[in-house]
Amino acid sequence: MTKLDTLYSELGVTDRMAALEHFVFDGICPAICMNPGCNYTSEMEPDQDRGWCEECSTNSMQSALILEGLI
Repeated sequence: MTKLDTLYSELGVTDRMAALEHFVFDGICPAICMNPGCNYTSEMEPDQDRGWCEECSTNSMQSALILEGLI
């Protein structure tokens, strides 16, 4: 399972395209920690690629739009 799959699973997303449409037009976007073994999620800016992980205390958070390759 990829980090993106894990993020969508945590959010209960069943329709990825509908979720992406919502994320693109919203000011915040779900993000997930990219460190192995950590699946902390939070809401961040859509273009976030080095957000602060409250769990790991590292700059390892990436937004769903970054992970999808849309930004």
